[in-house]
Amino acid sequence: MRNLIRNILKEERISLKNDPLKYYYYNYLNREPIEYKGIYLVPKWTGERIEWEVENPNDYSYGKALINDVLYEEFESFCKLSNTDFHKYRHDSSWMENIPNGCYISKQDRKEIDRHGKQIQQIKFTGEDNRYMFNFDYERTSITCFSSEIEIYVYGNIINLIKTNLNGGGTYPVNPRHFISDMTDGDYELWKEELFNILKDIYFVLTQNPRIYDDRMDYLDLVLQQTP
Repeated sequence: MRNLIRNILKEERISLKNDPLKYYYYNYLNREPIEYKGIYLVPKWTGERIEWEVENPNDYSYGKALINDVLYEEFESFCKLSNTDFHKYRHDSSWMENIPNGCYISKQDRKEIDRHGKQIQQIKFTGEDNRYMFNFDYERTSITCFSSEIEIYVYGNIINLIKTNLNGGGTYPVNPRHFISDMTDGDYELWKEELFNILKDIYFVLTQNPRIYDDRMDYLDLVLQQTP
């Protein structure tokens, strides 16, 4: 009981004007986690800033940029109520360690992504100037998520790559490592659009998850290429 009273008195002495971050931690957050769609964002006051860790009991995929936005929105709500300068304290209110590639992909999502990747076995693509056909032996998918962009790189072995010129230039094999650089600008633009059909089952795994993708993510970059 004495410790409880001591803690209450300590919190009451925190000055909102002189130490708004500390006040935010003790009197607004009450040192409690923020729950976001099954993920728990756990704050810790270091004496200078609030550091956040992610507790993920259900093993969901999530992106650091989106989680940071959740923290910024919470702090902004506090700032509006307390007339605190949001931009001055924004970074120190929502500090998180960097996550490799800017996102965490759950075991289940990784399994689903690999399953869909292995189903990509043969590709036929017709561009403005050329038609390409090849077999594809899937190996892995690399996913990065920074700022408002998600990049999905699908790697595998491109086998029996054949190019047919639509203007009567003949049919001949192409080195898989030169697949993209061999394309004309018109072919490449159509190829980038076609990837949204070829890879739709892979990126749907991510875009249906609001912890890693929502309307704040405004760019999805898709790549399919020969394994380096």
